[in-house]
Amino acid sequence: MNFDFKKFESEIPKEFVPILDELLKGGYRPILVGGTVRDFLLSGKLGHDWDIELTHDSIAFDKGSWKDLGRNLSQFGKVSFLPYEVMRLHVSSYQFEFSPPRIEHYHQGSNHHSNFEAEFRFSLPFEEAAKRRDFTINAMGLKFVSKKNIEFLDPFSGLLHLRDKILHYAGSDFDQDPVRFLRAHRFANRFKFAFSSELKKVLDHMNLEGITPSYLWSEMQKASDPINFMSFLVQEKNEALKIPLGKNFTDKLTELKKVMSDPKKHEVWIIALEWVDISSENWAKYFSLSPDYSKKLARWAKSSREFQVILPENFHGEFEALRDTVDFEKLFDWYFTTKHLLQKNADLPLLKMIEDFLPSWIYLFQFEPLKDVKHIDPPFRAKYQVWNLCQRL
Repeated sequence: MNFDFKKFESEIPKEFVPILDELLKGGYRPILVGGTVRDFLLSGKLGHDWDIELTHDSIAFDKGSWKDLGRNLSQFGKVSFLPYEVMRLHVSSYQFEFSPPRIEHYHQGSNHHSNFEAEFRFSLPFEEAAKRRDFTINAMGLKFVSKKNIEFLDPFSGLLHLRDKILHYAGSDFDQDPVRFLRAHRFANRFKFAFSSELKKVLDHMNLEGITPSYLWSEMQKASDPINFMSFLVQEKNEALKIPLGKNFTDKLTELKKVMSDPKKHEVWIIALEWVDISSENWAKYFSLSPDYSKKLARWAKSSREFQVILPENFHGEFEALRDTVDFEKLFDWYFTTKHLLQKNADLPLLKMIEDFLPSWIYLFQFEPLKDVKHIDPPFRAKYQVWNLCQRL
């Protein structure tokens, strides 16, 4: 595997060219870093999210000049400032995030994702700045010395590790950030890479107490298969991470995948867990979700499972004979719960799940209920509408 400079130059978007001219004119030397470089080596394509470190030989970093640079770059698009002196420039469909090179000084005895102080230095050599990266495959860079002079920087043999499908840490402080444990397993799963023997030892002894539910959820969403990723964590590190799922989760993985339409949404997780008869209560507590909303979703899923065996013909007949029966009360509640949930969030996959798993009932939500029911007593009008819909199924 070699770096194809001609291919890279052909992929540089036209939106970046005037930005590059402006930066070079000011004495800055941009270095494209991180996943954009890695993914280009893997696919030959440049993505639309760029991380760029800006070096400068003759000026020191200070917040005032950094803001001035942002105002200057705003001629090309929308500029916003993020934590750790990251400057985001949004141009067309591209996001260019600029930052000064930095060293991260970790606090001893602390164990959470941001337990460091950052020291920013424009003159910091790339091999020093790259030590803060997680893996060697993410510690490569492309330095724009000029428009036609681009240097490939690879201080830790990331290209070799990429070729050999090996994950290895970039710096000796890797174990100071517990979230990197999740990232290591996510990358290994995504790229089908193995851990180096040194990285494996580090992972086996990492303190994971600093991994919060929000970090776990964030890394899970970045995984190529969030359900399998969660299953791995439940089996391997459930005690350390305190994940609110037990062995029955992995036992029902196949069933769960059939009903999990979108694993990037908490609401869908709650519905899917309840659908396969796994309580979602601890999940909602763990991720600090709205108790009332979570309970409503869980109740909908439990009721839906019942309507896999309760069929429309159960309600064919006279309204007076059916309106107060237990099954009709269930149907009445389920129908309006579905309506209310969809009014609250139209993106919920409720109708798709009904269509896939309760096909006898999907038409209940496609017919229009009767509007003129003034001849029915007010306490029973809504029930009559539901009963009338059932007569048409």
